[in-house]
Amino acid sequence: MAMSIKPLGDGFASEVTGLDLRHTLEEDLKIALYRTFAEQSVLVIRNQKLEPTDFLECARIFGSPMMQSLEQFRIPDCPLVGFISSQDKGSNGKVITRGSNWHTDHSHTIRPPKATMLHAITLPNHGGDTQFCSMHLMYDALSEKLKKQADKINCLHIWMSRRCPRPMAPAEEGFDPRVWHPLVRVNPDTNRKAIYINTARIDDFQGVDAEDGFDLLDDFMEMADQSTFEYRHKWEDGDVVIWDNRSVLHQANGDYGDEYRHLYRIIIEGEPVLNANGEQMESAA
Repeated sequence: MAMSIKPLGDGFASEVTGLDLRHTLEEDLKIALYRTFAEQSVLVIRNQKLEPTDFLECARIFGSPMMQSLEQFRIPDCPLVGFISSQDKGSNGKVITRGSNWHTDHSHTIRPPKATMLHAITLPNHGGDTQFCSMHLMYDALSEKLKKQADKINCLHIWMSRRCPRPMAPAEEGFDPRVWHPLVRVNPDTNRKAIYINTARIDDFQGVDAEDGFDLLDDFMEMADQSTFEYRHKWEDGDVVIWDNRSVLHQANGDYGDEYRHLYRIIIEGEPVLNANGEQMESAA
């Protein structure tokens, strides 16, 4: 069966069938997968059955896998592969749904990950969808006046902001990141601009006072809930999903009651963040 790629939803997600990622792919297939990922932002590869080492190898199609921040969510004998499960616990020791608000992964780092990959291992009978919001489309929808304003704003990203909407897993001792990123960043693969925000991390602003900055953040969060910008992924057994952290937000849904849910997770190393002018900025605070 030959590889087939077709669009999902209204324009920024694609579905791939006809591949077995346990086998080494020819170079032209790898190039086609990467190109589709970069252009569409969300890529869904169906019907896979991967061990952690298999998953790690196929992740290299999209870049270099990187170590995830929290050791407790790594697979011990394959630590570049992590997991997300319905039994994960937050800083208060209670079970949490990780990623249950709109966000982009690890924005508190100087070079945030280019992409995140999940592989469905055990799924509940219902619920557990992952939602995606295109920040390219959101930027395109702004007025020219607001685009010019947003292009000049920087945001301070920390481990957990003063307005974080969800409990965060506890950071490792002594870990206190503080980095500045532009509110609007350029994706080097496509040269497209996208709004780059994370309500769990953003704690201050440059180019606008804090009150107005948080108001702007709230406005963008309201836009994120509009179906115009959304692809909602309903998981199927064996799905591998990769998304571009430079151009989409995502959020998890913990609406599956007491049923068990388990997915493997890999994050892909990023490059220097480019601002709206396509320039690299000094990130460290």
